[in-house]
Amino acid sequence: MAIRLDPERHELAAVTRLVPTFQGCDVLEIGCGDGRLTRQYAHEAASVLAIDPDASAIASLRADPPERVTALVTGFERCEVAACSLDVVLFSWSL
Repeated sequence: MAIRLDPERHELAAVTRLVPTFQGCDVLEIGCGDGRLTRQYAHEAASVLAIDPDASAIASLRADPPERVTALVTGFERCEVAACSLDVVLFSWSL
């Protein structure tokens, strides 16, 4: 399935209805792809761990990563997060 762009920003609006602000949050984004959504909120977050099993998508994100974003090639079932507290977990395009 081709990923369609969101010029009207409906996707971000839907996310911000559930998470009004990412300000100072530690975020785990599962299924981040090339970081299309990640780039829209990462500037507010304290940290973002962005994961996706698609190595080429993660390579795109790593080519020009937003500040405070760590991008890993892994699926959720193999993701190991150190004992820490997360404020937000996003499952974006992960089904």
